[in-house]
Amino acid sequence: MTVPVTITQQGNTQVFDGSLPIKRSQFNVGTGEWKDTSVIADDVVLKFHLVDVRR
Repeated sequence: MTVPVTITQQGNTQVFDGSLPIKRSQFNVGTGEWKDTSVIADDVVLKFHLVDVRR
């Protein structure tokens, strides 16, 4: 799986931002009533924002 990431840098700080659309059912995410796609959609977007500060 490839995840598109945007990297920005300012001085000693790097920021990594990205998002990845997935189908919950393909990764077996959700059990019981949470597995029902009428409660939570099968299509979800995982978003992340990571900050790395070098010392």
